[in-house]
Amino acid sequence: MTISRRAMLAAPALMIPPATMAQARTLSLAGASYDMRDPILREFQRRTSITPRPWVNPSTQARMDRIRTAQVDVVTTDAPFAAYGASEGLLKDIDISRIPNWNRLHPVLREGRINAEAPLGLGANPGRMMYSDAGRTKAKLMPAFFQMDSIGYNARHIPAENNTVSWGELFNPRWRGKVALYGIDWLGMLDAALGMQAIGLLPATTNPTGLTNSEVDTVVAFLKEKKREGHFRALWRAYGELVNLMASEEVWIADAWWPVVVEVASRGVPMRYAVAKEGYRAWCNGYGISENCRDLDSAYEWLNFWASGFPGARQSEIGYFSTFDNYGEFLSPELQRSVYGGEGRDGGSLTDRASKIYVWNTRPANLEYYTEKWNEFLAA
Repeated sequence: MTISRRAMLAAPALMIPPATMAQARTLSLAGASYDMRDPILREFQRRTSITPRPWVNPSTQARMDRIRTAQVDVVTTDAPFAAYGASEGLLKDIDISRIPNWNRLHPVLREGRINAEAPLGLGANPGRMMYSDAGRTKAKLMPAFFQMDSIGYNARHIPAENNTVSWGELFNPRWRGKVALYGIDWLGMLDAALGMQAIGLLPATTNPTGLTNSEVDTVVAFLKEKKREGHFRALWRAYGELVNLMASEEVWIADAWWPVVVEVASRGVPMRYAVAKEGYRAWCNGYGISENCRDLDSAYEWLNFWASGFPGARQSEIGYFSTFDNYGEFLSPELQRSVYGGEGRDGGSLTDRASKIYVWNTRPANLEYYTEKWNEFLAA
């Protein structure tokens, strides 16, 4: 029997067995370019037969806000925005009992610090704020990858003893015109506050992760002054932008990401990633389950895939740390020794870095005021 093309289009159900249709699951993801990567998405689909449908945006706020207007099952977020999302009714609690590998989370994420002797990082410390109940049976997000950010500097121009640099070096007048600062309001303000505190322009008792309105005014007034002096070569906002600025040696020092420094150094520029004298600014990204999630089982499959070791290993290849300790079978011994053991890597091992966290990336409670004053600085 011959079936015409018209008949095929008119009766697709006859051509696709109902069982096959039932198995065609999809998962709507709101993520970023650094985690919605092809090797990870392909492996998830291969393992689960679930088709991921990523919507990609660099802004955590934009990803969270998308839940209000579009279908999102799982969102890439961090601890402060997970807390915000939960308070806005945008996220469901994650049932930790459905994540069998939860106890394999790095202690700095699970408990808030690597050991009892290490400082308890200020601000949105995941180990202290991601849980939704006192018994720690539910969480607002599941951590997936993390890093400790510091200062990237050109060793040809910037001296550093034992590769240690103060956050205050960002404001050293010797580097006028060769400095870049991150151009996003709350994060640029945090790094500026770290630098100002290091050189005595903010009291040692100041919490850089949660500036009062008066402290915001102090920081912005200082930044305007430095801008008038021509101190900043750029306020960078994107990975590639900072790579180009540092590779051309237009910028000698910046609050940089580790992968930026690696790429610039690969081009023959003597870029280093400093041990932050006052301590690192840490961050952690992970996954929250949207309140409008259509398929909770598929959402947990995504979370458990990220807890399986494979995605963590892929993220390690681009400079991040896996939050779970089961990446070993998916990562070469050489990379394990470099990324986690610190062999030939600025800043040393993961243990070295995790023991020196001073602050965590934090969404301030008075974010609107931060944004208002930051825009004044940009316009000055």
